[in-house]
Amino acid sequence: MLARTDGGNVVPTQKLAAEVLQLLEENTISEKSALREYFTDKTLDYRIRGSVHAYVFEVAKRRNYIDFILQKSLGFRNLGSVNPFIRNLLRIAIYEMFFKGVHPALATDSAVRIAKEINPKAAGFVNAILRNAEKLDVESELEKIRKRSRRKYLALKYFHPEWYIKFAEKTLPDFENLLIANLNQTLYVRANTIRISPENLWRLLEGQGVNLEETVLPEVFRVVSYEKPLTLLDGYDRDFVLQDLGSALVSHALSPEPGDVVVDLAAAPGSKTSHISAMMENRGKIIAVDNSKERVERMRLRMKKLGIRNVEIRVGDGSKFKAQADKVLLDAPCSSTGSVRGYPYVKWRYEAKKFQSLLKLQRKMLTNALRIGDEVVYSTCSITFEENEGNLLKLKELFSIDALNLPIGVSGIRKYGTKTFPHADRVVRLYPHMHDTSGFFISKMKKI
Repeated sequence: MLARTDGGNVVPTQKLAAEVLQLLEENTISEKSALREYFTDKTLDYRIRGSVHAYVFEVAKRRNYIDFILQKSLGFRNLGSVNPFIRNLLRIAIYEMFFKGVHPALATDSAVRIAKEINPKAAGFVNAILRNAEKLDVESELEKIRKRSRRKYLALKYFHPEWYIKFAEKTLPDFENLLIANLNQTLYVRANTIRISPENLWRLLEGQGVNLEETVLPEVFRVVSYEKPLTLLDGYDRDFVLQDLGSALVSHALSPEPGDVVVDLAAAPGSKTSHISAMMENRGKIIAVDNSKERVERMRLRMKKLGIRNVEIRVGDGSKFKAQADKVLLDAPCSSTGSVRGYPYVKWRYEAKKFQSLLKLQRKMLTNALRIGDEVVYSTCSITFEENEGNLLKLKELFSIDALNLPIGVSGIRKYGTKTFPHADRVVRLYPHMHDTSGFFISKMKKI
């Protein structure tokens, strides 16, 4: 057992992280949701929580490379047949050995001790696999793959699945820079100007050991460094929210004004909704819609904590919801290919059939958004052409596209295979390697 700062004992961090990774693997939830669910009934020091958080994200980020090493070390046995907890414990040990700088003997010893507590027979198995991994010439194995398949090699080199490489290389000439940028997350905080000015938020966070930088938006700051997790700081989800700069730019594209009636068709968890409310000075009316009762309840509590009074939250299907509004925001459910640096497990969940269903849902929701209001902002946190320019092409008879005047961003994709999107200069794309944001597509249209 590992010593705790107060002299007591705690379960090894690797064991906790393996349990979270198992939860993540067996449920279609995000890393943050898995950690929140896991920690709900546990009282742990924030440093232990931080260590578990780091293990989960760093292992999830590199899962294909780690599994490649494990599969080679397993020989003929398939990694998928290994007990889920032991599989994730092995992943953590490989991460420690190959990326964290832990001596292989120490990483192996730690994993073996944890496995022994779970199942004595598993300890020998874990020991054998990790010894094989220690002896594996990974560079030589990668070189063999490079000679056979460039895409498979790049997938392993940059810790992305092959399907992502395929999308990226069709989207960007410098796609390898995108893959590199996807491995490093940048945190942003947005001042909740209903409660606090940006200047006072800067002072509040600076006093708690947070170093900030200004961005192109006065209410959004880039986090340079911090001493304590931001979610544990005074003012979290009251005076400030964690929100990517790209996400905040979506609300600026909508440009809501005090007194407007706005519908947010896919609102939870509510970061954009709360931003819109602040831009409207808590006046007018926002109807926030989401199809999950659980997410809506969490959002309701969050809005109350943020001091927001002009939001009416409803459970509803965004593709059928009926209302009348001045402006509509549809930040559509998407493949999240632009958000993998913040949600790395997204990379390992793609299914071509589900992707096609997602495209159909996006078009239904966009069609419905145009029934609700004459002015619609359509955005996704995706880099794919199909979910963005492709969807606008499919529905081009329904609207005209307004040019956006955002402080950062590049034009959309004009030519994609045999398809041409003539309004590329009127929409905006954001990329991690260019703008240090999540990947976003933002467009604004008027109903014809």
